[in-house]
Amino acid sequence: MLYEWRKKMKPTEILAQENKCIQEEPVYCSAVCPVHVDVRALMNQLQAGKFAEALQLFRSKALFPGIISRICDAPCEAACLRNKLDQAVSVRMLEKACADFGGSGKRKYSVVKKKQRVAIIGGGLTGMSCALELVRKGYITTLYEQETHLGGALWEFDSEVLSEELILSETALLAQAGVQVILKTSIADIKELDDDAIFVATGKNGTMIGVDKQTAFIEPESLATVVAGVFAGGGLLLKNEPYSGINRVAMGKKAAGSIERYLKKASLTSARENEGRQETHLYTKISDRQVVPQVIAKELWYTADEAVAEAKRCLLCECRECIKACTFLDYFNQNPRQYIRDVTKTVTAQKGLRSKMVAARFINSCSLCGQCKEICPNDLDFEEICQEARFLQVEGESMPPAFHDFWLREFDFSISDKAALIRNQAGFEKSQYLFFPGCRMGSSNPLYVSETYGYLSKNLSGGVGLALTCCGAPAQWSGHKQQMKQQMDYFKNNWIAMGKPQLIIACPSCLKMFRRYLPQLEIKSLWELFEELPLPDDCLSPQADQKTVALFDPCASRETPKMQQSIRSLLNKLGYQIEELKFNGRFAQCCTYGGLMATINPTLAQTIRAERTGASPHNYITYCTNCRDDFIANGKATWYLLDIIFGRNDQQTAMRKPPTLSKRRDNRKQLKKELLTCYWGEKMVSEDKNQKKLDIRLTAEVEEKMNREYILFEEVDQVIEYAEKSGDQLFNNRTKLTIAHLQIGIITFWVEYKKVDQTFMVYNAYSHRMQIVEKGNRQGG
Repeated sequence: MLYEWRKKMKPTEILAQENKCIQEEPVYCSAVCPVHVDVRALMNQLQAGKFAEALQLFRSKALFPGIISRICDAPCEAACLRNKLDQAVSVRMLEKACADFGGSGKRKYSVVKKKQRVAIIGGGLTGMSCALELVRKGYITTLYEQETHLGGALWEFDSEVLSEELILSETALLAQAGVQVILKTSIADIKELDDDAIFVATGKNGTMIGVDKQTAFIEPESLATVVAGVFAGGGLLLKNEPYSGINRVAMGKKAAGSIERYLKKASLTSARENEGRQETHLYTKISDRQVVPQVIAKELWYTADEAVAEAKRCLLCECRECIKACTFLDYFNQNPRQYIRDVTKTVTAQKGLRSKMVAARFINSCSLCGQCKEICPNDLDFEEICQEARFLQVEGESMPPAFHDFWLREFDFSISDKAALIRNQAGFEKSQYLFFPGCRMGSSNPLYVSETYGYLSKNLSGGVGLALTCCGAPAQWSGHKQQMKQQMDYFKNNWIAMGKPQLIIACPSCLKMFRRYLPQLEIKSLWELFEELPLPDDCLSPQADQKTVALFDPCASRETPKMQQSIRSLLNKLGYQIEELKFNGRFAQCCTYGGLMATINPTLAQTIRAERTGASPHNYITYCTNCRDDFIANGKATWYLLDIIFGRNDQQTAMRKPPTLSKRRDNRKQLKKELLTCYWGEKMVSEDKNQKKLDIRLTAEVEEKMNREYILFEEVDQVIEYAEKSGDQLFNNRTKLTIAHLQIGIITFWVEYKKVDQTFMVYNAYSHRMQIVEKGNRQGG
């Protein structure tokens, strides 16, 4: 049975994957803060010296920044991740710096005024916090205090910590915000008040005014009493606990939230699990972070410069491990949760709606390499998400046809009689082994296949068959599961007919495909065999100045660590010193071929190639021809491992220019022809119908443009042949060039050329999906 043939994920299951992402989990310091000060955002502002902006962030949560920054017990510092490296960031000192250097920052509240009235009894930190929260929500708020000033227990602090001037300045914020403050007024009984809600915060020595002792119960979660609309807290509830300014503010904010729920006739207890101290599942990697000593203030508190220096010690904790490692995820500049929401929106939108395209380019720009799952602490897998989304797009007929048109035509060519060949070894009715080089190896250099097949035939007994065909990856990557399944079934039937031989696979992508979808096959990597068998006679040790090489593990190899180890053993045996790249082994990165990224998003692909080739100054060695060709095309000297094994470890080989797309097809045709002749003594039947009939010449610039834009020589040939036979063409009087077009499949190809005797000189070629309807010759200017 085929593995995961249709592990069909419903759109709701794709959306559920967002729950694996912990990027939006609270930061460690903010999670334990009773009022959830956004310490990360605050530090980010301070690192840039933006004290005013930092103060706004701090005040929005702490309400009284001057006071809290001096008396907070700073639970955030105990939770700071820097404790595992050196010392915690001095958060409270930095909050004090915000208050000192952030300006007055007086807040104005422009909210719709509500009709409900709320009375608050007690002007300590709890009552003031509740009042400030309610007035900025628009409620008519009155605060009663029996003393001549606000502040309550704040006045018990040493004046060097909280000066009279500071307390008066901070408590004046209430009147400035619109709270009606009534001092020197004692409320003997709450029945005296006709407000819509009441909050009693009379301090540790206070009482539940006007509430019978038998009913003076305070519900901790909502601060509600048994009297409807009456809430209580502060010292009344915390009288046996040490005074904590930040906890008093938190309780005042909780009371305000409960009062608003009560006035809106909402539940007082539902959905309150995120209030107060929270649990967090955030993951932040610190193994690569440096030890940085804590900044010690020269005086009692930080200067502005000292504060900036200390803020820069903050790690700005976040996960984003997948985005840090994956240029594809970083390129679209969103967090993983939003990516998943957009993918779900795209695959569930009704046909024809623009929302079908919300994430179409994102979905099809993924290389499907699976690195993200290896890096994510929760195994969030964008390979699975994007692959399933592609299947759903094709099923829903919403996949843009031009996205994968070229590669589907390449897939058809790979499995056609022009290139495909599956045979037992000459003289054998069954095969003990079956060499599967993958369609890209022969297209890059036919010598790779012929040399390897000769080597295997010589060193293995029992018959070594050969399979020149495709594993089905392009069909899978493009979302066409039926074509993939048909190819897998075709190969499986041939494999059975050949006696179920052990597969010898060179291409990591092919190996990944077969292990996933035909797990009943016995498979061994070519590289493991090279480790076991005697190496070819012409295998050479490295030249003195090329001993150190950077080994690039293809992304598909991450699932076969044994193969990766074989590569390293081989290179060590040959005398090479390996420089491991930052991302290797199970964290290997894609070269951009995987997932067919380059046709969908060439800008992203080029960015990734530049990153990959810039990762080391040494020559690369890789065991994927796609990686090899991609890197050399980007100017990076790279050997394919077979170059080393078969004695071509010179710099010229390391810089051998990869073939064009048209040349790749020619290579595979030629490979089949030569193998049939050399090993089976057969002559390949000529393809008269498809053979080139015209003498066509391309400039180097045009050839490069065609390769870049996925236009084949045979398509140019068809356009010119059609134009010359039909006369359906234009003539540009200015350039003196003939312009012709022909629709092949869904793509219309254009060619600008000049006929000189019987030779056709091509000066331009391009394509698009537009359909052209016209007849006869036309003269154009």
